[in-house]
Amino acid sequence: MIRKTRVLFATRFAEMAEYRAEVIIWMLSGTISLVMMLVWMAQAAAAPGGQIRGYDGSEFATYFLSVWLVGQLLVVWVGWELDFMIRQGTLSPKLLRPLDPMWVEYAAHVAERFVRIGPMLVLLVIFSFLSGASFTRDLWAYPVALGLCILGFTCRFLYEYALGLLAFWTESSTAFSEVAWLLYAALGGLFAPLTFYPQWVQNIAVWTPFPYMLGLPAQLLAGKATLAQAGFGALILFGWVVVFWFARLLVWRLGLKKYGAVGA
Repeated sequence: MIRKTRVLFATRFAEMAEYRAEVIIWMLSGTISLVMMLVWMAQAAAAPGGQIRGYDGSEFATYFLSVWLVGQLLVVWVGWELDFMIRQGTLSPKLLRPLDPMWVEYAAHVAERFVRIGPMLVLLVIFSFLSGASFTRDLWAYPVALGLCILGFTCRFLYEYALGLLAFWTESSTAFSEVAWLLYAALGGLFAPLTFYPQWVQNIAVWTPFPYMLGLPAQLLAGKATLAQAGFGALILFGWVVVFWFARLLVWRLGLKKYGAVGA
């Protein structure tokens, strides 16, 4: 199993390395959090005392740069891949392999992170210098944030995979992924920290996976979250990973029964 895993990762990494220029372009295109950083920094500068709900311009810069960094680690495109493979029938040869296609896609996503990490850190240093961001000095926050990112990525990958499988029954499943992205962005803290939202929204959001996928790791890096909050978030994320694992498995089995592509 270890040998198979190593070979699978190596082949997917080699494939992703061929698209390293495109990876950098994808990174630069994900600038919503950077735009929101500029908006909130301007608002903080104009606010009395130079702060909005405990965030000054530098802290807004740190938070939104952290959101950008975490978001880069959570990028998932498997829903679009599945939509294409199911509609075009290219899923058929993958079913002949003695390996669930999910693991091939998962390996591709993980390998892409290793291609992305170098230019991502370079851009982070540049953006931090320009914006005056200052990340936490608590060393424990970094491995904890990374652990949350791994759980968050797995959670997002599984629900995007399940949504992509809806192409078995629809002409296109990408619309479901777009709706899911809106929830991920709004409740995850892409537009503003979750504490800026109305209380009733916060009460609902805390039981969803989204705040702990994006906002919580970012707050850890910005020094705005505690270890206890990280532990609670990890438990919620793990619970959702289990839910989405079985949801994906159910949709996969039902979808295969309906799959009618030539050669399936």
